[in-house]
Amino acid sequence: MKLNPSMLFLSGVILGLFMLSADAHSRQLEAGNSAELWGGRGVTMRMTARGATLEFDCAHGSITEPIKPDAKGEFRASGTYTAESGGPVLQANPPRDLPATYRGAISGDTMRLEIKLSAKDETLTSFTLERGKAGRLVKCR
Repeated sequence: MKLNPSMLFLSGVILGLFMLSADAHSRQLEAGNSAELWGGRGVTMRMTARGATLEFDCAHGSITEPIKPDAKGEFRASGTYTAESGGPVLQANPPRDLPATYRGAISGDTMRLEIKLSAKDETLTSFTLERGKAGRLVKCR
């Protein structure tokens, strides 16, 4: 099939717009102006250039430093993890933010995520998240 000059021009314009859009998204994320949504069964993550907030079925957490995958897509970042429970919370015994290490790997639009509680040397369940999707949560109420 022979392409005429107007089709080549249009293809170039479309490619240029796509590249500008991707570059703008990267700059927004780096500036902390936008959150990138990731989700999976039992977890939703909103990632920014400064870290992330996470919502789980019966907990919430935060990553308090930038998530910087290496050449293999693997990352490790510090943060907190706070267990929740159904029903009222006693003022004398509020949920505690526990130090945690979040580690995982990103491959394309899929992220594998593990959470290790530092004080307990305990690794929680691992999660699989997809870029651009909200998590499927069943909150403890």
